[in-house]
Amino acid sequence: MTTTGPDIMKNNLSKLPTLLLVTVAILAAFLVYQLWIDRPWTRHGQVRADIVKIAPRVAGYIVEVAVEDNQFVREGELLFRIDPSSYQLAADTAEVRLQHAMESVAALEASVEAAEAMVRQEEAALANARSESTRANRLSEERAGSVENAEKKAAILLERQAGLASAQAHRDQAIANLGEPGVANVRIREAIVQLEHARLNLSWTSIYAPFDGYTTNLAVNEGQFAAPGHPIAAFVDSSSFRVDGYFQESKLEHIKPGDRAVMTLMSHPDIELTGVVDSIGYAINPPHTASTEGALFLVPMIQPTFDWIRLPQRVPVRIRLEDVPEDIQLVSGMTTSVAIRPAR
Repeated sequence: MTTTGPDIMKNNLSKLPTLLLVTVAILAAFLVYQLWIDRPWTRHGQVRADIVKIAPRVAGYIVEVAVEDNQFVREGELLFRIDPSSYQLAADTAEVRLQHAMESVAALEASVEAAEAMVRQEEAALANARSESTRANRLSEERAGSVENAEKKAAILLERQAGLASAQAHRDQAIANLGEPGVANVRIREAIVQLEHARLNLSWTSIYAPFDGYTTNLAVNEGQFAAPGHPIAAFVDSSSFRVDGYFQESKLEHIKPGDRAVMTLMSHPDIELTGVVDSIGYAINPPHTASTEGALFLVPMIQPTFDWIRLPQRVPVRIRLEDVPEDIQLVSGMTTSVAIRPAR
C-alpha cells in the first residue's frame, strides 16, 4: 500500500513532540553541565578558626581561674593567675642586688676620685721639689749654697717622682676596678638585667587573653600545677572564622581569588552566608600515593594502583566570610556547603 503525502506529514507530526522533548533534555543537560563546570559547588566545606593553645611561661600552682568554659573574653582580660609569691621574692631580691651594686659602684667611684686627688697632690709636690732642686743646684754652682743642700733637694725630687708614679698606679688600679662609671657599669647593668628578668617572670604569672575570643574545652582548676610550655587551655580567635571549601582539583580552573561564594551551614540550611574567595591552598597530602620511606628517605616509593577510575584530589579553598547574622553561632569544624559565583 502506497503511503500518501498526508500520511507522511501525520507521522512526522506525531514524532515532533518526542524530538522536542529530546532536544529540550539535551539542552537542559548541557546547561546543567555548564553550570556545574562554571559554578563549582561542594558539600565538603568546614567552618575554621584560629585556635591558640594557652601555655604558661613559668611554673607554679594556679591560684585563680578568672574565666569559664566557652566564655567570650576581650583582649587583655585575665584568664589565669599562677602563684606569684616565689617570683615576687625573686624580684625583691633582685632589687636589693641592684641597690648593692649601685652602692658598690659609688664606693669605687669615690676611690677613683680620691686616687685622682692624690695624683694631683703628688704632681704639685713634684713640681715644688723640682723647683727647689733647680734652685739649690744653681746656688751650689754659684757657691751661694752648699753641695749638701743641693744633694738633699735632688733626693727629695726623686722621692716625689716615685710618689707620683705610685699615686698614678693606684689611680689606674682604681679606674680598672671601677670599669664604666654610672649605670653603664657592668655590675649595675647585670643587676638591672637580673631585676628585669625577675619582674618579667613575675608578670608571666598572670596570663591574659591574646586577642578577642572564646575559651573552649576549659579544664583548669585552682590548685592545679602548671608547667612551662604545657598547654592548659584553648582559645579561639573570634575574628578568624572562615570557611574552607574542599573542591575537586578538576574544578580549580574555575575558581579565582575574589570570586563570590554562597554557603549554607548544616545547622542553618535555610540561611545563606556570603563570602569572598581569599586564596587556594598550595599543598595537600594525597593518601596512598607515594612514600619516602627507604634508604636515607631519598627515593620515593610509589604505591601501585589498579583502579579503573582516578578520583580527583580535593584542594582547600579559603573563603572570607561577610556579614554573618548575629543569631548564627559559628563553631570551628561545622559542616557547610559552598557554591562559587565567578566574579564578573
